[in-house]
Amino acid sequence: MASQPLIVRILIWLVVGIFFLACTGAIYQAIATQIDKRNFPAPGQLVDVGGYRLHIHCVGQGRPTVILEAAADMMSADWGWIQPEIAKSTRVCAYDRAGMGWSDPGPQPRDAHQVSTELHILLTQAGIAGPYVLVGHSAGGIYVRMYTAQYPEEVVGMVLVDPGHPDLPARIPELQAHNASEEQLVRTLRVLSFFGIPRLMGVGKANAEGLPPEQAAEVNASISTPKHWATLLALIEATPAAYDQVRDAGSLERRPLVVVSANTAWLERGAPADDARRTMNALHAELAGLSANSSHRIVEGTTHGSLVHNQNHAQATISAIEAVLTAIQTGRALAP
Repeated sequence: MASQPLIVRILIWLVVGIFFLACTGAIYQAIATQIDKRNFPAPGQLVDVGGYRLHIHCVGQGRPTVILEAAADMMSADWGWIQPEIAKSTRVCAYDRAGMGWSDPGPQPRDAHQVSTELHILLTQAGIAGPYVLVGHSAGGIYVRMYTAQYPEEVVGMVLVDPGHPDLPARIPELQAHNASEEQLVRTLRVLSFFGIPRLMGVGKANAEGLPPEQAAEVNASISTPKHWATLLALIEATPAAYDQVRDAGSLERRPLVVVSANTAWLERGAPADDARRTMNALHAELAGLSANSSHRIVEGTTHGSLVHNQNHAQATISAIEAVLTAIQTGRALAP
């Protein structure tokens, strides 16, 4: 009985300690976020799309305009190797979906219809006229297909970079457990981000590995915020609806289309291609069939992320965009 007050005192000090660490982490996160805002101002323009602002950054001159749609967990700065190269040929715009990068959070749900509608409003309000070549990486491939279904007269070509596919859950069953684990991790990081834990762990630095220094720092700053994790979670939760929406997106007719596939393991970064990857690339071949003027390119040794983050591997993505631009400008068919 004499030990009970000691146990109580230990528990009290433990609670006090946890509270102190939480307060310290929250203060650290708030200060670091303000420093990041000063150090990394938006390189493009912030455009009101109906009570909230989206960020878009355009460089280069010429037509058609290339629009870069990043992966679900990525932002405009993730195109750091690709955008400057395409700008040598035509105008190219990278933007941040609502809640990502420099953009304000937007309304729910974050499904493909909502994302593509917001992009259309953004382009209209910013005075960025078509026609467009849409480039979608990963989940971005779902969003650009939805955009084309909603606004077909604006789109003249497309590049899909290791894109998502609505049949992924059914065709690769092991992804379901993997995705559930990823969703739980995002939920946890969303909570921890208020206390600066992802920042301390270097999560943003790891995700930005391979990018040019300036863009890597911008990506790190964005990923270190609660806004990033809240938005990513909303996109994950809306993925089943996005898949259902894009099933009815229809064909691309004869619009030039290049599908670029990585060829390493889907579930283990950099490992040799596994059954999941082989199934994924078979689905990509099906996507190439959306257009009567298409090409499917499988790039050996690349990963899902390296097709945009690795300077050498990104050349495959750059080449695909240039091929679509050439097909549009010359009227010639793409090489198979």
